[in-house]
Amino acid sequence: MKHIALIAMGRKTSYSCREQLHDLLGSRVNISDYYIEGNLPEKIDADFAVFSSQLSYARARKHVTDNTPFMIARRSINYHAVNKLFEIPTGTNVLLVNDAKSSADDTISLLQTLGIDHLNYYAYYPGMKDPHVAKVAVTPGEAQLVPSSIEKIVDIHTRLIDITSLVELLSRLGILPYYADFLSAKYVRDMVGFIAAGHHYEKESAHLRQEVSRLEDVVTRKHQEEHTAAVYHFEDILGSSFALQKAVRIAKRFATSESTVLIQAESGTGKELFAQSIHNASPRSSGPFVAVNFAAITESLLDSELFGYVEGAFTGASRHGAMGLFERANKGTIFLDEIGDAPLSFQIKLLRVLQEREIRRIGSTTSVHIDVRIIAATNQDLVELIQQGKFRKDLYYRLNILPLSLPSLHERKEDIPLLAASFLRQFKPSLSVQEAEDYFQDILPVLQTYTWPGNIRELQNLVEYLLNICDTGRPQVGDLLPPMRNIYNSGAELTQLCQKAGNLREKVLLLLAESAQEGRHLGRRTLASSLHVPESQIRTVCHEMVDSGDIALTHGRGGIRLLRPLSDILQRTQNEG
Repeated sequence: MKHIALIAMGRKTSYSCREQLHDLLGSRVNISDYYIEGNLPEKIDADFAVFSSQLSYARARKHVTDNTPFMIARRSINYHAVNKLFEIPTGTNVLLVNDAKSSADDTISLLQTLGIDHLNYYAYYPGMKDPHVAKVAVTPGEAQLVPSSIEKIVDIHTRLIDITSLVELLSRLGILPYYADFLSAKYVRDMVGFIAAGHHYEKESAHLRQEVSRLEDVVTRKHQEEHTAAVYHFEDILGSSFALQKAVRIAKRFATSESTVLIQAESGTGKELFAQSIHNASPRSSGPFVAVNFAAITESLLDSELFGYVEGAFTGASRHGAMGLFERANKGTIFLDEIGDAPLSFQIKLLRVLQEREIRRIGSTTSVHIDVRIIAATNQDLVELIQQGKFRKDLYYRLNILPLSLPSLHERKEDIPLLAASFLRQFKPSLSVQEAEDYFQDILPVLQTYTWPGNIRELQNLVEYLLNICDTGRPQVGDLLPPMRNIYNSGAELTQLCQKAGNLREKVLLLLAESAQEGRHLGRRTLASSLHVPESQIRTVCHEMVDSGDIALTHGRGGIRLLRPLSDILQRTQNEG
């Protein structure tokens, strides 16, 4: 009976490779396993020696009798365990931990050669300082070598002797003819097992794909039902301010047209409310209203969302294909919200749709005619975006046929009591109109002084906040959030100082500060009227303040711009007083 000596660096490698050889050769060959870190004798006498690596050969060659034939085995990844690696997210940093640098590097190369290259591997071995680059470690049976900083260990089991080395071993022992069929059958059996498992998973995957496709269809239909109806009308737009009523009058005239509307307004001013109202007052009111928010759709999904796709157009596509939002809006209106966020690459396609009134589904060669009314909206300055190269000029002029500007809440402060009371009654329907209006009486001066950067949406949030904060009675200034309280305190202080101010320069500064706090711009004529002095005196004082760096004079509606912080003016006025 032939005697084979198997020599490895570590105990686990030695044991695993011995079991592999024993499984192949059975009891016909005597196999002894040794490992350098433990049971390596001074001299090994055998018919043949197998070293598990170049490193084990370098370390243990002297322990083998000189006339003993030997080979250095090539080892492969234990493919029974590599499926664990596919559970680790792509791009994850992992430590590849092995008993030596060469072993770690070899394992990384083998994994990458097998196509398991979705991870970022970092070699780690005994004697090396922990690089602290990963929270996951992958190791071929050397879990005891993993540094303590690692949170998760994935053991892919010890690398085994590959089939080419097994064939070489059998050949050099002179027993290949007896074991070739068995070795081939064993190798094929393992492959058949993997193929059978693959078929099983493929069937499960196909079933899952069918179920996902069915659920996608259900969700799509539900989404379409929810997003193809306009519920708001012009009667739902609350407010009697001149700025708002002007916008409503213009919008009503636009409703009778088929031309494209471009709504430009700050966020939270009701752009979709106006868009739905225009649709419901138009001849297309019986058709669908479809809203698209470019800020909410990733660039990779824009084409499929807006144009649709045919079956098999891309991986994961529904087996039935899908209709795009432009087709959903046929015979109705499509609302392109936040159009300023549309990527440049998509703007070119959108321009063609607006010009040709045709779309083409992804994967299709056939164009589909669409009959839709376009309403676009943005809170950005599209002209400025054009100058920055972020928006196409030709698309802007194609959209800006019927421009509609909506006033900010700051520009329609007289509507604040009505809006606040309306929101309050939405949260507490049991309140009467009068009770809802009375609720805000103690804080109304602050609400009408505040600049409302979040517009109507911010006002609605404030009403809900106050309902949760104030258990009983009407809210007071102290219940408001800090920005509003600060404006109230500064405004009261400014009013008192303005009353006490002794000279015209101080009074002008304080009035400018007060108007700036409220977001207003004052000119010389308004200052003269408010202070009851000739405009020539205001002009003289203003020129003095320009020279001292307190203010800047601007042309047009900009008025007089205050250059010093409000805190500096208050402090200086108090000190001079």
